[in-house]
Amino acid sequence: MRLTLAEQLLLIATHDRKGSKLMAGSTALPYGIAGGLLLELSMGGKLMWREKRLAVTDRVPTGDALIDEALEQIATAPKERDAKYWVTRLARKIKKIERRTSESLVEKGVLRHEEKHFLWVIPYQRFPERDPQPERLVRERLYDVISGRIAPSDRHVALISLVFACGLLNEVVPKGERREAKKRVKEMLKGEAVGKAVSAVVEEINAAVMVAVVAAGAASASSSS
Repeated sequence: MRLTLAEQLLLIATHDRKGSKLMAGSTALPYGIAGGLLLELSMGGKLMWREKRLAVTDRVPTGDALIDEALEQIATAPKERDAKYWVTRLARKIKKIERRTSESLVEKGVLRHEEKHFLWVIPYQRFPERDPQPERLVRERLYDVISGRIAPSDRHVALISLVFACGLLNEVVPKGERREAKKRVKEMLKGEAVGKAVSAVVEEINAAVMVAVVAAGAASASSSS
């Protein structure tokens, strides 16, 4: 089973039993998912970087509904924009981006869908784990890469960048190893763990996700004060 970067990120950010988002990364998750869609398109040869802006090079659909919706939005935009713009735009304009990612995992048999009711009246959705193996494998691979046990692939580095940008690194690394892990991840993301082209894409999108997350957090704090 092949999971997208967005799906893998959502698994890390979701409570296995409750099926709700973890507090860590909850604000960041839609932006991380949007960043995952951009990374899939960039690494899949659908997008190219032109003077810090994203341009579509191949408009043929991939077969994944969310990735293809992102591709179509970028392809039909009146002008080329940078990664920061598209991370924020996709997170806000792709309707129910988190829920649709969860539903995709339901279709793949990884999660199950439950409808609950708050005070027996107001409905809400939960997506607890059905098959724990995919997430376990994702976590094991990421930990092995971060700890240096295995060499990173392009997709490993891309996913680690999203996990780091969304503040979810502590969900992957044991408590006593987190300080060193954070240092290694920072070195990995700015180093030569993968090819220069991929490294540049990951760096751009990682930065865009972090900027969007900080802006969202500031807006939330301002509205609540």
